[in-house]
Amino acid sequence: MSEAIRSNSSAVKSSSDLPPPRDRKAMRSVSPPLSNTPLHRFNYTIVLFAVLLLAVYAWRLVQWKTEVGGWWNMALGRRPTAADAINPNPTGASYGVPSGREKGEATVEDRINDLAAALGMPSSDLASAIADAVREHVPPASLSSVAAHEPSG
Repeated sequence: MSEAIRSNSSAVKSSSDLPPPRDRKAMRSVSPPLSNTPLHRFNYTIVLFAVLLLAVYAWRLVQWKTEVGGWWNMALGRRPTAADAINPNPTGASYGVPSGREKGEATVEDRINDLAAALGMPSSDLASAIADAVREHVPPASLSSVAAHEPSG
C-alpha cells in the first residue's frame, strides 16, 4: 500500500489524504445457546418432543394398518382387494339402516350409492349427472312411458 500511496498515478499523495481510521465498536459478549437453561429442563423438553414424535408415528402406523386390512397384511406387504377398498363393510348397511342388499336384492339406488362411494363424491351429484345423461340420450316418448309406470313418491 505504501508504494501505491507514493506512486504518481494514485490520487492519494500522502497518508493525510486518507480518511481517519474508524473506531471499532467492541463486540458484546454473548453466552452460548442454552447455557442458562438447566440440564433437567433441557432433558424434559427433549423427552417431550420425542414422545410427541413417537405418538405421531404410532398414530400413522395404526392408520396404515387399517388401510391395508390388518397387521398381517401390513407385515406381508399385501394390499386389500378392490372390493374391500370400495366397500369395507360387507353388509352394506350404514348406521343401522338396512339396504336392499341385506334383503337379497340390489336396488338402483344402492348401486348408485356404491358407485358414488367408489368415486368419492356425493350420491346426489352422481344421480343428477346420470339423470342429465339419460335425458340427453333417451327419446322423450320413452321417458314419458317410464314416468307413467313409476310410482310417484
